[in-house]
Amino acid sequence: MIRGFMKTTSRPALLAAAGILLGSYAYTPAKAADLGGSGCCADLEERVAELEATTARKGNRVVSLQIYGQVNKALLIWDDGFDDDAYIVDNESSGSRIGLTGKATLRPGWTAGFLMEWDYQDSASNLVDQVTDEGIAPTGAVSGANEIVIRQNNVWIESERLGRLTLGQASTAADGAFQVTLGNTLTNAAPDVGASFFVRGTDGTAVFRMGSFVSDFDAPREDIVRYDSPSLYGFILSASWGDNDYADVALRFKKEFNSVRVAAAAAYIWDDRNDLTGLLIGGQEIFGGSISVMHVPTGLFASFMAADRDIEDSLLPGSDDGSYWYVQAGVERKWLPYGSTTIYADYGNYEDVSTATTLVPVGALIDSDAERWGFGVVQKIDSAAMEIYAQAFFYSFDGVDTGLGTVDDFEDLSLVMVGSRIKF
Repeated sequence: MIRGFMKTTSRPALLAAAGILLGSYAYTPAKAADLGGSGCCADLEERVAELEATTARKGNRVVSLQIYGQVNKALLIWDDGFDDDAYIVDNESSGSRIGLTGKATLRPGWTAGFLMEWDYQDSASNLVDQVTDEGIAPTGAVSGANEIVIRQNNVWIESERLGRLTLGQASTAADGAFQVTLGNTLTNAAPDVGASFFVRGTDGTAVFRMGSFVSDFDAPREDIVRYDSPSLYGFILSASWGDNDYADVALRFKKEFNSVRVAAAAAYIWDDRNDLTGLLIGGQEIFGGSISVMHVPTGLFASFMAADRDIEDSLLPGSDDGSYWYVQAGVERKWLPYGSTTIYADYGNYEDVSTATTLVPVGALIDSDAERWGFGVVQKIDSAAMEIYAQAFFYSFDGVDTGLGTVDDFEDLSLVMVGSRIKF
C-alpha cells in the first residue's frame, strides 16, 4: 500500500501527507515513540487511506484534467444624450468563465478529449441598459444580465494526419472568423459593450436598441458536428453542421514571414434557424472575413473585418440585406517591465444590419446606418496573468422607423469602460 501510494502520488502531495501524519504524531507522543514498532505501519496505512478518501482528484488516471478560467470586471460609464450613469459590469467581449478540459491517447497519433466551459456573468455589458443595470433581462434579450451559460460541452477525437472531429455544444466553424486581430485590444467589430442600450431620438423617445443598428454577424456556439483539418502550410479548413438547419465552412491562416506576422480567416454561413416560411425572417446567408498583420519588431499592427448578409424571402419590413466593415490599428510594445502595452484606435460602419429587432411595437427599423469610432489601452501584468484596460466607444445613428414613416434623428451614444481581466 505504501509503495503504491509513493509511486502514484506527486512529491508535494506526499510531503503534505507526511506533514499531516507527523503533525498528528506530534500530538500523540506514545505513537511517536512507537515508530519503530510493529504497529507503526498499520497505523500509517490507515492514515494514508483516510487522506486518500478525503482528497479531491481525477476520476481516473488515463484522462488528463485541466481547470482554467478568467474573471473580467469593469466600470461602464455611459451617456445617451439625455441621461448618464455608471455600472459595474462583466465585459462580454471576453467574459468571466470557467472550464474543464482533458485528453487521452488512444494509440500513437490518435487522441480523444473533452471540453466543458461555462460563462459566469452578472450585469453583462451587452445586456444592461438605461433601466436595468443587473438582474432582469432587457426586453427581447435571450437571457438575463445575470447569467450562467453553457459555452462548450463537447467531446472530440483527433488524428495527427486526418484532423479533429467534434460533437456537442461547441463553437461553429465560422465562430470568430470575422474577429481576427493580432493586437491584444480586447475588442473587435461586435457590439459587446452597450448592445442593449436604447438609442434615443432627439425628442428623448427610446424605441430601438443599439443592437438594431450594429452587428458583426458572428457565428454562434451550437449543438453541432464539426470537422477541423490538420494545418497545411498555415491553413486550417473547418466545417460544421447542426442545430436544425445551420451549416458553415471557414478557412483560417496564420504564419510569420521574416518579422511580419499574418493571421486571417474567411467564412460562409447558411442559417435557416429563424426561417418561418418567410412570414417573419427568412433564412440568412452570410459571407465575410478578417485579416490582421503585425510587424513584430516594432509591434505595429492593423486589422480589417467585414461581412455581407443576404436574407431570403421575408415579408417583415426591416429584414433587409446588410453589411459592415471595421478597421483597427495600433502598437503593442513592452515599454514597462510589467508586460506589453497595447494602444489602439478603431472605426466601423454598419448598414442595414437590423433584422426587424424593434423592441416596442411601433414599427421596424429600415435603411439604418451606424458609425462607430473609439480608442483604448491595454496593459499586461505578466506576473499575475492580468490585464488592465481603458476603452472608449462612440456611436452615431441614422435610419427610418416604419411605424412613424419618417427619417428619425437619433442622439449619439457614448460609452467608456475601465476594467481588468485576470486568468487562472
